[in-house]
This record gives sequence, structure tokens and C-alpha cells, in this order.
Amino acid sequence: MRVLAVMAHPDDIEMTCAGTLVLLRRAGWDVHLATMTAGDLGTATRSRAAISRIRKKEAAVSAKLLGAAYTCLGFGDLTIVYGEATKRRVSALLRLVRPDLVIVPSPVDYMADHEETPRIVREAAFASTVPNWKASLRGQRPRPCAKLPAILYADPIDNVDHFGRRVPAQYVVDITGSMDLKEEMLARHESQRSWLRDQHGEDEYLLWMRRVGADRARDFGRAGVTYAEGFRQHLGHGFPREDHLTASLGERLVKALPW
Repeated sequence: MRVLAVMAHPDDIEMTCAGTLVLLRRAGWDVHLATMTAGDLGTATRSRAAISRIRKKEAAVSAKLLGAAYTCLGFGDLTIVYGEATKRRVSALLRLVRPDLVIVPSPVDYMADHEETPRIVREAAFASTVPNWKASLRGQRPRPCAKLPAILYADPIDNVDHFGRRVPAQYVVDITGSMDLKEEMLARHESQRSWLRDQHGEDEYLLWMRRVGADRARDFGRAGVTYAEGFRQHLGHGFPREDHLTASLGERLVKALPW
């Protein structure tokens, strides 16, 4: 089994779903991480080219801790929009990785890059099975996929929507046992960590991630579950409805809502 996580920026995966990816990796899944951008605007002191090199290297090092591959799709920060170019490039990635499960950002989140990414990935997944749909990535033109992957939406940043309302989760995964590795992966994004550390005078980058995980853990409803991540499954026409998380994670997961 293979899972592909596609997020907008380096460190989004570590913030939202790395704990679950660790558990899937331990359960025998192959894991591939991808970001739409290199986070090339994520600096106040460096050039776009310099921060892009740094952030891609940080993301690759983080992925290596998980035993995962990493791909940066090379779109510009703050410019992610649904269109032919994005759809074809992401389709090629899907054809190369051929995942059973894809994890993407919440369709409602705090910024447009995050909200556009799941739409692009979902539509690219659909197109990836169409024989006459042409798609390439860095000169590679992989063959069409034989089937659609199941798609999970991760929690939005801070677990809230545009109006500050807490977003409910369909699946809640106990990541207490994988939090240390999730934190180690996030800590590899030193360019962002140091930026916030200078601003706040403490390691706010890691502390924030833990606070969000502790907030979602309230939905697990079991003593000893300190940190959790939440997900909702895309159930639109044609997409698989297999519950891969329950099948692979068992008691580490609860269905919080009767979807």
C-alpha cells in the first residue's frame, strides 16, 4: 500500500498529518511526500532562490527521517491556482507514485494556497486515469493510473474554518506514540523554526504544533491520548470509499462522526 501526501508548502505535512504518516509507515505502507511550492516567500532576509534551496533541502531531510521520498512540484508561493498547468503536473506525480491513498489540505483553510491544493489534486487524480490526458513531470510521461486513489482531507490549520469555528473530524488518529518523530520532522524546517523563535522568544513553531494536536485529541474520547490528527474523506462520485485508516491503524483510530 502506498500513501501520497500533497500539501502547499514545506512543513504543512509535518504540521497536519505527519503523525499519521509515521503510523502508516510503521504498518508497512510506502510513503511519498510532495509540496506544490518550495515556500519561496517564507523569509524576511533571504532571496527567493536562496530560501527555495534551503526549504527543499529541509523538506527532503524531514522526509528521510520517515523513510519517505519527497517531490517539490515547483509552483510559486502565494500563486497556486487551479488550471491546466497545475492539473497536468500533479497528474504526472500521481501517475509516477500511483498511490492507494492521498492526503491533502482541508478544502476550507486559512489561505488560498491551502484551499486550491486539494481541488487541484482531486481533479488531477481523476484525470490521471484518463488515457488521452497528457501529463509530464521533469521530462517523465508516466502511463495512466489504473484506478482512483482514496482521498483524505487533513485538518485545517488551528482546526478552524474561516469564521473560527472548530472543524469536526470524521476520523481521529491517536498520534501520541508518533509525536516525537513528527516533532523531529518539523524541527528539520529550521528556516521557519528560527524565524518564529526569534519573534516569540521560545520554540513557538513546535509548541503550536503540539497545541493543535492536543486540541484534536479531545475528540478521541479515551484516557492517555494526548495528541491526535483529524481527517475527512472525499466521498464524491467515482472516488473509492475504502477506510484505509481503520484497516491499518485499528485501535489508534476512532470515527468521531457518523459520516
